[in-house]
Amino acid sequence: MGNVPRFILALTMAVLLPYFVVSVSTKTKIDTSIDQSALQALKAHVVSDPQKILKTNWSITTSVCNWVGVTCGSRHQRVIAVNLSNMLLTGTLPPQIGNLSFLTSLNLMNNSFHGSLPIQLANLHRLKFIELGENYFYEEIPSWFDSFPKLQYLSLSANKFTGQIPSDMFERLPKLQSLNLGMNNLSGKIPIDLLKCKELQFLNLESNRLEGILPKEIGNLTMLRSLHLDNNRIEGEIPHQIGNLLNLEQLTISGNMLIWRPPAMDNLTRLRILDLSRNDLTGAIPFQFQNLLNLEQLNISFNLFREFIPSTIGNLTRLTILSISANYLSGEIPSDIFERLSKLQDLDLSSSWFRTSIPMSLFKCKELQIINLAGCALGGILPKEIGNLTMLRSLDLSSNDIEGVIPHQIEYLLHLEQLSISSNGLKGLLPSITNLTRLRILDLSYNFLTGVIPHQIGNLTHLRILDLSHNSLTGVIPHQIRNLLDLEQLSIYSNRLNGPISSFISNLTRLTFLQLSNNSLTGII
Repeated sequence: MGNVPRFILALTMAVLLPYFVVSVSTKTKIDTSIDQSALQALKAHVVSDPQKILKTNWSITTSVCNWVGVTCGSRHQRVIAVNLSNMLLTGTLPPQIGNLSFLTSLNLMNNSFHGSLPIQLANLHRLKFIELGENYFYEEIPSWFDSFPKLQYLSLSANKFTGQIPSDMFERLPKLQSLNLGMNNLSGKIPIDLLKCKELQFLNLESNRLEGILPKEIGNLTMLRSLHLDNNRIEGEIPHQIGNLLNLEQLTISGNMLIWRPPAMDNLTRLRILDLSRNDLTGAIPFQFQNLLNLEQLNISFNLFREFIPSTIGNLTRLTILSISANYLSGEIPSDIFERLSKLQDLDLSSSWFRTSIPMSLFKCKELQIINLAGCALGGILPKEIGNLTMLRSLDLSSNDIEGVIPHQIEYLLHLEQLSISSNGLKGLLPSITNLTRLRILDLSYNFLTGVIPHQIGNLTHLRILDLSHNSLTGVIPHQIRNLLDLEQLSIYSNRLNGPISSFISNLTRLTFLQLSNNSLTGII
């Protein structure tokens, strides 16, 4: 799901803040029986309340205004907000909920409410905020959502809604600022009427089965800050009118069948997150990206880009995530890019054809936590400067042509959880890597490593995958492997190991995959 901007929280407060006033005593007796009856009906339709919140708190002996999750107005003492989010409730919505005629905010997010939405909800004309995400509501989205002329926020995300998005309901929602219909089973095209909601700031339609083109009318939503259309079946060109969205901060349209003309995004200088991955984008990586100086995340992986990585990517000095993997790139990795990307934390250039060595400037990115350069035809050695990246959690250099030894400075990477340097030309002894106690994956297979498996391997008690297969290791299997109680996969086949198969295997109760063949081991398991 796309990141929810801070303005949505501000919007929520704007809806409710006028009512957060200390109640004053009044001589007039206020009848709240209608609201109490409606909420009691809701309670009766809740079949599971594991935290016993409603069971112990929603009592007819106390005012509804004191019930957990209920807010009343200070003047009329009628229920204006119901917030039952994150309470693990299971049930359905009764028709009586339509009697809460003063309701402005309804939040049932992250429960297990199911069934269809009762049509009586359409009676709540004062609603400004509706959050029903992360439940199990199904059937089609009812068109009577146009009954809420004051509606500013609507989220039906992560449910089981099907069918098309009602095309006519948006004409009567002039104040709508946030719409989240992501992670459902919606089909059909993006309705043009939706793109007439000029106040929209947040639009999320991700992870549905929407098809057709992205209409050029998207350019009318000039207030838009976040647009998420990931994982649909949208095709055709990214319309150049998207360049009209000057306030856009997040644009994620990955997992479609889109093509584009690069100048469409020149003006989106406020963008912080841009994800165009898993589309059909072709040509060279646009130099126009250099204008997006506020970018923090750039993902253009799994496309059809060709040629080389432009050095102008280095102008994006705020980048924390850079992913350009699985394209048809070649040539050298520009050595000066990383000189300027001091904030970079996640780098993925895998599955390319650079045929160069690892640029030394990469080791100046001290904030790096993830490096994926697998399958890049990289040569040369693994420099000792790798030890400078002390924040590193994952290093994948597999399927390259890296030679030489594994430098002992790799032991400085105390946060490392994954180390994969398989299918290279590494020689020499296995490093002791005694200090890398956070390692979960260690894959050094398909190299030319020699010597024994160090007994310090037993210190890596969080290991789940250990693959040292297809090397030239000698000696016995150290019995300290018995300490690796989390181990799920152990591969040490095709080496020169000898001696008995130790009884250590009986300790590895989580083991699901074991390969010891093509050695000179003796005894029985």
